[in-house]
Amino acid sequence: MSEATGSVAVIDASVALKLVLPNPIQEECKALIGRLVTEGTELVAPSLWAYETTSALCKAVLFGQLTPDESHLTLTQLMALRIRLVPPDDSQSRLALDWTLRLHRGSAYDSYYLALADALQCNLWTADQRLLNAVDLPWLCRVSSLQDKK
Repeated sequence: MSEATGSVAVIDASVALKLVLPNPIQEECKALIGRLVTEGTELVAPSLWAYETTSALCKAVLFGQLTPDESHLTLTQLMALRIRLVPPDDSQSRLALDWTLRLHRGSAYDSYYLALADALQCNLWTADQRLLNAVDLPWLCRVSSLQDKK
């Protein structure tokens, strides 16, 4: 598949969390989401995005990085992104299994993002360096490559 373009982009949980939690690339994530929304791009993710982001907020509270009230506010900010969550069907699960086996992984979380972007033939945006190191695809985009995708 060549570099994907269009009006849909898959956004993984790492981008969303780095958008709302203090970190070195928070401004880049804000710029990315702002640009995509301004361009009219629909943001999508597999349903597990909700579980991953909520779990990360719970861990942030557990480790003292957020108060419970801050976690609720942050969850509200994440939901305001209006990312369309796509439940897996048989085809998506099979594609995710294929990606997981291809990457020699023990879990399929990242593979569901890859499968969705692959099926939709769109870019997958991530801030997950481990995923970026695992696979080299023209439609797998790192947040720090924002300038390259204009």
